[in-house]
Amino acid sequence: MRNQLTLTLFILIIAVSFCSITVASLQNGLIVYYPFDEANGQNVSDKSGNNNDAEIMGSAKLAPNEGKIDGAIRFDGAEGSVVDDNGPDYLNGLDAITISVWVKSDTAGNDRGIIFAKDPDGGDNSIGFRYDSASWSVPGGTNLIKASLSSSGGAPSMEGKSDVQSTEWQHLVLTWSSGEQLALYYDGELDDDPTHNAAAAVGTTASATKLLIGKGAKDNNGTSWAGLIDEVRIYDRVLTENEIAELATGVLPVEAKGKLTTTWGNIKDKIY
Repeated sequence: MRNQLTLTLFILIIAVSFCSITVASLQNGLIVYYPFDEANGQNVSDKSGNNNDAEIMGSAKLAPNEGKIDGAIRFDGAEGSVVDDNGPDYLNGLDAITISVWVKSDTAGNDRGIIFAKDPDGGDNSIGFRYDSASWSVPGGTNLIKASLSSSGGAPSMEGKSDVQSTEWQHLVLTWSSGEQLALYYDGELDDDPTHNAAAAVGTTASATKLLIGKGAKDNNGTSWAGLIDEVRIYDRVLTENEIAELATGVLPVEAKGKLTTTWGNIKDKIY
């Protein structure tokens, strides 16, 4: 019995060690993290350690226990958003970026925004991505996700493959680095067959005037996302495919140390 329990503990220690490595990796380069689990009035805290807090605006509201992981922000499709006016301080001047987010839309086949880095004016001319009901490229796609970026070397955009909009929880990731094209991931899988993807841009991110969550380029007439948004993360680097796959599980080992201590206590009681 003692040998079996000792082996169990050994396996547990190895597993927790790998979890701890994963947690440390996903903290590397993290500049914004909004889990949306709690709010102080209309303020939501940035859990990256960088104090990039944001404010819930308009009809948007905290939705406890409705998120992919605990709470989320609910948007009703009207003039609601989560805003950090200090976004330019950390969104401009980057030679690489990753944006990770969980979304759940009330409907498919729309043009509603998820994340954008300026007040919408109808053009996909800043950092962010949104749902897009129909692409402008030829041959065109439908019900896709459109990503965009503004940099010192150009403003590339990408239209993903058709029919990826969903009314279920969906993990989305946008990545870019200087000299590379934009890349989109859906639930951990790379979109390797986009409808359109502009040539690579060389330079650093530019033209961000704020961070907007729940709005995109086409939300310039008083609309916003309709549904839930959760777990917004922004990095100043491109995450690896393994890191993106880990985020797409929706279950992160953030309490590994505490779990190890508790489990060791239980096993030790049985051994001794």
